[in-house]
Amino acid sequence: MLRPLWLMIATGVALLGQPIDSAFFEARIRPVLASQCYSCHSANSKAPMGGLVLDTKAGLAAGGVNGPVVVAGRPAASRLMTALRYTDPHLQMPPAGKLAPAVIADFESWIAAGAVDPRAATAPGGAVAPLRGMSLEAGRKWWAFQPLTPAAPPAVRHSQWPRRPLDAFVLAKLEAGGFTPSPAADRRTLVRRAYIDLAGFKPTYEEVEAFAADPSPEAWPQLIDKLLALPQYGERWGRHWMDVARYGEDNATSEATNQPYPFAWRYRDWIIEAINRDVPYDRFVKLQLAADLLPDAPRSDWRALGYLGAAPVYHKDQRLSADVIGGFLADDWDERIDAVTRGLLGMTVACARCHDHKFDPIPTKDYYGLAGVFASTARTERPLFAVDPAVEARYLWVQRRLIDLRYSANLLTNEASTVVGSEQRVARWKAEIETLRAEMVGLRSRYPALVASLERYWTPPEPRGAGPRRRPNPASTEPFLNAVYDAAQYVDGSDAHYTFLHYRPGESRDVPVFRNGNVANPGEIVPRHFLTVLARGDNRFGQGSGRRELAEKIFTDAAPLAARIIVNRVWGWHFGRPLAATASDFGVQGEAPTHPELLSYLAAEFVAHGWSLKWLNREIMTSAAYQQANRSRPEMKKADPANTLLWRMAPRRMEIESYRDSLLRAAGRLDYTPGGPSLDLEAPENVRRTVYGRVSRNRLSALLKNYDFPDPMQSSGGRDLTTTSLQQLFVLNSQFVQDAAAAVARAVEPLPTASRRVRELYRRLLARDPDAAEQELARSFLVSGTLAGYAQVLLSTNEEILWP
Repeated sequence: MLRPLWLMIATGVALLGQPIDSAFFEARIRPVLASQCYSCHSANSKAPMGGLVLDTKAGLAAGGVNGPVVVAGRPAASRLMTALRYTDPHLQMPPAGKLAPAVIADFESWIAAGAVDPRAATAPGGAVAPLRGMSLEAGRKWWAFQPLTPAAPPAVRHSQWPRRPLDAFVLAKLEAGGFTPSPAADRRTLVRRAYIDLAGFKPTYEEVEAFAADPSPEAWPQLIDKLLALPQYGERWGRHWMDVARYGEDNATSEATNQPYPFAWRYRDWIIEAINRDVPYDRFVKLQLAADLLPDAPRSDWRALGYLGAAPVYHKDQRLSADVIGGFLADDWDERIDAVTRGLLGMTVACARCHDHKFDPIPTKDYYGLAGVFASTARTERPLFAVDPAVEARYLWVQRRLIDLRYSANLLTNEASTVVGSEQRVARWKAEIETLRAEMVGLRSRYPALVASLERYWTPPEPRGAGPRRRPNPASTEPFLNAVYDAAQYVDGSDAHYTFLHYRPGESRDVPVFRNGNVANPGEIVPRHFLTVLARGDNRFGQGSGRRELAEKIFTDAAPLAARIIVNRVWGWHFGRPLAATASDFGVQGEAPTHPELLSYLAAEFVAHGWSLKWLNREIMTSAAYQQANRSRPEMKKADPANTLLWRMAPRRMEIESYRDSLLRAAGRLDYTPGGPSLDLEAPENVRRTVYGRVSRNRLSALLKNYDFPDPMQSSGGRDLTTTSLQQLFVLNSQFVQDAAAAVARAVEPLPTASRRVRELYRRLLARDPDAAEQELARSFLVSGTLAGYAQVLLSTNEEILWP
């Protein structure tokens, strides 16, 4: 069930799940003010319109000649909302046209949550206080950017405890505080922990007992190797990466110009396959940024381009002005910058869109140096089969042009009164569609699949609505993939009544600094380049879009940072908490690692072992720190309640994917079939692993949303943990849980006695035998209750969902 709007606003959460805080203002409010308002309402103007200044915190708070425009906490009382909604014919802003509903909703949520404005207050004398972060010189000395050098583990007093070198770093911290680690967990706990961690579901009773009965010291590393070799490992750890990659199969609105991604599932399958093959992490990332530009990458690896090709984009109603469309296009580039820099480098570069970063060594020019890379990269549907390069280049341009022409002709045919001269425009566009159709049909004998993929764009327009005909099922098995290619993107504002985007295949472009983030106020053009603070030598990009060079720079100039970022994430996925808690922000505002030497040591070893994720999994899981018991200790709970010293393995709840998969496996219903188009998680017949469920940015599955699934609109630094009544209602009332309980009950029903049936329920659901008190409790329940009812009781226990 989706949270109601009033609850989301009251708790400071936007419609798409982003907290309404300073980062929300910087990402969703300030850029709109800059692009739509500053030209008339700036402190730099001699006479701001209406006496209203919006480019300073003080100006926004003061309002204009007619009084305040924002009343914190009260959108209905804020004149700004009246202007944005166009409900008053005498107060409509911006004058160029009404903003998109989603943008207006952002302003409503921001005001309702208190209108947080992190901009600096005015300095003495009325001047605006400068926004200055760390200098580049100081930034180059920042801990996260330092080279990785081999380091010997520290000496410890209890030298018998460490099992791997990393344990010495953990133990040294504990001993420095006068503390000791916890004893090792029992074998049944360890095997449960390992299965959930690496396979993503709980082990069966037989799997638990087989490990518990093996006294060999090699049993534990052998179990880890066995699980790492399972195909389910890639499904489990691929889903971790999808959180970072903000994997989704559609867009927040999925309208005519930002329709769902029918081949996104192929990107998901590639991730899983690559993780299972243990593709080195540096290669893994390079393929996602530039597989089509790497000469040794087979076309099957181009599926990796879904990282960019299935990324979130905004709908662009082309009746809007060039400045508005340009702002939406810049928002798309901003999303890529944010995903790449936070996800891969732990840097909040998107905060430098309107000004130099206020805390970190990131000048605005660096932001626009990266923006040029994505301004030179266009999303498209590329063939999965080999095509002559010249034919493919022409096909990609025609595909994009047909999409725009079909959308435009259909839009103005159905709403002709809104644009002057619409009939002439539509006639001209239809003629161009026919010309392109004739050209493409000529390819049918050589590439029938290419021509078939375009047919929907030149069929007669539908009687209502706009845009190409949508597939009934958003997923498609046609031999194509959601990807990108090098093409410069430009806004064509030559027609005052209709705005087109132009794509120039094979070309690249540098973009200007948009002063205050305003596309209508361009400044100096900035060459495409890498982040200055991380660069060694020349940081400019000169090959095509720069995607390949960006990927190379991340793993050469920025390799120490990139290694620290992924090692920190992997540690968090194993332990429930990263060494540096702000996994996507290693800057000044992020939290410093609790064990910096350990993080650097592991990062250096990770690189030395070929960027192998499986090596890192094995190294962490064979450590004494990982194998600790999870029991609390009063003295440690008081001294270190957050377990930052790693004095135990903190128990935690399984993620929804592991929980759902474990329920299906216990019921004997789990379908292990790998890959293929996504299925609806709400469909009763869907018993495949949860990773193969559809992930919609438009309407996220209620099951995923209720159990803290991350917002697929943005790269996730970690999942929040909540406990809500909706989760309990799912366990009590959902058909899914009831079906699982009934299936287990049917399986044990033939056993001859009640005690054996109860024992088998415990074995199937909790992978253990019940004790005498539990047998008696079950006997009492079954006097009037059903076996299926008791199975559902067991499925609702903490033991079922906790990660030991």
